[in-house]
Amino acid sequence: MSKKRIRELKKTVRTFWTPFLYGSFIIFLLFPLLSIAQTNERLDASLAEKIYIQLGSGVYATDQEIWFKAIVVDSENHLPSTTSQVLYVDLIGPNGKVIEHKLTKLASGLGNGSFELGKNYPVGRYLIRAYTQWNRNFGNDFVFEDYINIVAPESPPNNGILHTLTTTELESGKFLLIGEINSSTIKSSDEKQIPIYLNYAVGKDTLELKKKNGVYTLAYETPKNVDWVTLSVGETPDSYRSETVILKKNPIDLQFFPESGQLVHGFLNKFGVKAIGIGSKGIPLKGTVFDDKAQPIIDFSTNHLGMGTFTMQADSARTYYAKVSEPNDSTGTTTHIYPLPKVSPEGSILSVSRVGEKIWTRISSNSLKGQVYIKVACRGKDYFLLEGPLKNGKLVKDMPSDELPAGILVFTLMDQEKRPIAERLFFNHKDGEVLDVMIQTDKDVYDRREKTQLNMHILGPVSQSKRASLSVLVLNKAHFQPESINTIRSYLLLDSEIRGEIEDPDYYFRAQTPKRFEALDALLLTQGWRNYLYPVKRKGHIFYWPEKGLEINGAVQVLRNKSNTSPNINVSLATFGRETKFYTTAADSLGRFGFVLDDDYGPDMPYLLSSVDPKGTKSNHNIRLDTISQLKVAYRQKPIIRESDTVVKAVVEAGKERLRTEMVFDSLYGVTQLDEVVVSDHFLTPERAKLYEKYGNPDVIIPGDDIRDKEKEWSYGLYSILLFNYGDQIAIERFPDGFMLAHVRGGSREATLLMVDGKLLESHLYEYVPSMSPEIVERVELIKYAKFFKSRYLTVFPQADLFEIPSLGHIISITTKGGVGVQAPIRPEPGTLKASIPLYSPVKEFYAPKYDRPVPSQEDKPDLRSVIHWQPDIFIDQTQNTSSSFYNGDILGEYVIIVEAISEDGRLGYATKEYVVEEKNGFNEKPDPSN
Repeated sequence: MSKKRIRELKKTVRTFWTPFLYGSFIIFLLFPLLSIAQTNERLDASLAEKIYIQLGSGVYATDQEIWFKAIVVDSENHLPSTTSQVLYVDLIGPNGKVIEHKLTKLASGLGNGSFELGKNYPVGRYLIRAYTQWNRNFGNDFVFEDYINIVAPESPPNNGILHTLTTTELESGKFLLIGEINSSTIKSSDEKQIPIYLNYAVGKDTLELKKKNGVYTLAYETPKNVDWVTLSVGETPDSYRSETVILKKNPIDLQFFPESGQLVHGFLNKFGVKAIGIGSKGIPLKGTVFDDKAQPIIDFSTNHLGMGTFTMQADSARTYYAKVSEPNDSTGTTTHIYPLPKVSPEGSILSVSRVGEKIWTRISSNSLKGQVYIKVACRGKDYFLLEGPLKNGKLVKDMPSDELPAGILVFTLMDQEKRPIAERLFFNHKDGEVLDVMIQTDKDVYDRREKTQLNMHILGPVSQSKRASLSVLVLNKAHFQPESINTIRSYLLLDSEIRGEIEDPDYYFRAQTPKRFEALDALLLTQGWRNYLYPVKRKGHIFYWPEKGLEINGAVQVLRNKSNTSPNINVSLATFGRETKFYTTAADSLGRFGFVLDDDYGPDMPYLLSSVDPKGTKSNHNIRLDTISQLKVAYRQKPIIRESDTVVKAVVEAGKERLRTEMVFDSLYGVTQLDEVVVSDHFLTPERAKLYEKYGNPDVIIPGDDIRDKEKEWSYGLYSILLFNYGDQIAIERFPDGFMLAHVRGGSREATLLMVDGKLLESHLYEYVPSMSPEIVERVELIKYAKFFKSRYLTVFPQADLFEIPSLGHIISITTKGGVGVQAPIRPEPGTLKASIPLYSPVKEFYAPKYDRPVPSQEDKPDLRSVIHWQPDIFIDQTQNTSSSFYNGDILGEYVIIVEAISEDGRLGYATKEYVVEEKNGFNEKPDPSN
């Protein structure tokens, strides 16, 4: 940069003055909330919110969008919640880091949004998490979590890290692994050694593999009794490049659960049995229970989810074991032995069953005497208290099932002092609490691009039906994976109330499922009895208030006068969004204040707080904002067995076809494609990809965490840290008057411009950059020889001499946390504070083409959408009828319509319907690239 231009820059900076911003400083905060140690009397601290996120599939390609609908209800009656109006939805990557963070506006418990994926997203297992601040009072019990897989059409979905592998059993339960690492999974093939992270059921390990003869060779002895080992390659142990090696073909974890927690002598005991294998998947098997004299007692079996039940008479003088054959072993030659729980000589059994419209309870006890009680509760609310005397150690009671809500019921046996003795979970199916949704289409078979007319009707008397919210999703059936996703009924009635992962949760609610009631009872016997979430309990010492919108809360530090009275302080707020808005409120006697802003959507919005006395004079009190820590990520690593997955294959193949057709169509009809913008080994959001496409790829990326780690006590801002730690990349030029100018180092001192949060910085703001706090820096990127530098230079210096404009130059791009921008920490003006607040995430409209002619011509671009229709916010009133319509694409095959519903009175509905798109007019499907 020329000396003349430097003088002009310094002059511009020195003469610029903005009274409104001068002396203010930024405190970065994510979501200001009031955190106190006690609850408000108006809020029921035992009533959590349940959150359900409806997703279209469990597998997505990197060129797709994840559409979601959020439903938030109270945990007791499933009524749409009015407690919170802000929902946080996170997309968390395979490395356990939050990739995208959405603020979703809730209206009567409903909201929707989407995550736009990109080609730069790494393939792997992602977590979608949703929570309200109110729900943080209850730990992670009511945080919604669902795992999905993201695959890349341009690469094989199961590309493991191992090129070759052999396993040798050295001794019983101990193996030697020898293999070569796939070079495509390594950051750079020039690395002399690479780290390999190993994870197995009983521990972890780390290896450094050295390169020999051009390959990285693995040689590792496993500990004893390890069934599987997961190997990962990457910069951290939770790298997403991983592969699981199975050491034992069919390791089985078989457990037995007595109905009331113990096996009691002299009674007929019911057992739940659960068999799981690698990846926590259920295993179907058959077995036999024997006593210690090798006498067979009873045969049992488990279903495809690995669960079953059986009953047997128990004798405390005997011990029992089960002998099972390995799955798929038709000969029964390979068996395993598992002990049953020890028989207790004394105890009590609480049995629950349903016969017709009544639920029966039976108590069998050889330890209790006199009067006993049975309490019946659902989701923390008590409904019945049954009582009666034991006669010969027995008591039988019944109750009508229709007087109890649908869902998991908790039966608690209590002695005559009402002390709990045993507990039993039982699921109450109740048709009256279900929204029976009927779906009708005007046809069963459609042509390409033909319009589908969809009618929906809620069955039942009008008086029973209140206003309901429906969502409609139309998806290629090959991408539909019902066994791996939750539905509104399975999540709210089952999955949200039991800790741990439930395999194929909607299996228990499909009408066509054989013996689903028996299967559900087996689930509650095996997984539910020790993992039930109710009664709801508050956790932690911080209290989180429910958010009624976009809030700013804080306190003015008030100094009491001699009369020990607090001065009256008013707090003014100015927000700078699409339009400037002003708010005023009075601080209370403790100096506390709060604002609820008007709804607004978009990037973080800056604002300014100031305190004044009743006369309107600015006060010199300090302003403090309420802040909270971010919710920690609890990403569960699990071994992923690389088996054939038809849905993954379908999603990948559809993505490949979209890419291939895009290229063929563009080449045939004269469309020039831009080169793909990719920065190796760095995750790119769509926003960052667009930025790189516009200005160029960064040559150096310095994470904000690295900058903060290098900060010293004597550091005086961002430039000082860059100067002393990254001097080989960045030169800092100092001037006698203290002005500092940063340059990207190159062959010569070429011009360098500054960019903050994706926008070129105006010249008068350059003075503020050297003293930027490292606390607000997300990353610093050096874009060497930026694209179209002359025009960029003129943007910053519009009055520059055209003959002196450099043709080549660089950009230093600084990204701040939350987009708070450049700050001026010269001297904080008393009584003011500048900060920024996240706004609601904009709701993107689902693009649905409308065709004026049903049959496409050869010039039309092929329509290869997998998601044909998405409409998350259809409302149906007491007429109980509503309709929708959409146009099909060009992919032939079967499609599924998925409708989920919730009514104002908390009833849930779920329905699906299939139809077919087939060729009727002989249209050539797509251009042939070979021609």
